[in-house]
Amino acid sequence: MILSPDIKIKTERITLQPVNDSYIDDIVEHFTEEVTQYMPFNPQGDRQEIITFVNESQKTLLQNTDLVMAVLDSKGTFVGCCGIHNITEESIELGLWLKKSAQGKGLGTEIIKTLIEFSESNLTFNYILYPVDEENTASRKIPEKLGFKLTKKYRKYKNPPTDLSILEYRKYYS
Repeated sequence: MILSPDIKIKTERITLQPVNDSYIDDIVEHFTEEVTQYMPFNPQGDRQEIITFVNESQKTLLQNTDLVMAVLDSKGTFVGCCGIHNITEESIELGLWLKKSAQGKGLGTEIIKTLIEFSESNLTFNYILYPVDEENTASRKIPEKLGFKLTKKYRKYKNPPTDLSILEYRKYYS
């Protein structure tokens, strides 16, 4: 499949569509230190950093290697970002983050399930990766509910005093 900026994936509660300039302010506002506690990012609220992220996401979409999407609720309100990353014939990697007020409502599971269904229908790969910090109990439940198996544990640098303890879950296809 050739990825396109026109992709829209809808469920009853969410719409996923590629990030673009219209989401820059939302990302700047909601991609906070609290939201990224378990992620290898250290947001500074720097608008230029987010512009670079959006531009890079648009570039990798056109290169067919990543599909980074804004997550909108049923009213069209921005609630976070998700993505299918490092797309190869061997594997893909899924990820997401939700703004604080959208957490704890089952949206994470719905988003990942939707990304899996889209990937199974449109991409060719042997397995899906879903990395999550060991201490992020809520996020760990997502791959566990969806039939992923824990396959690896490793450390990932976050900032000078902090390394994350990543659990890598995988879902294999034969």
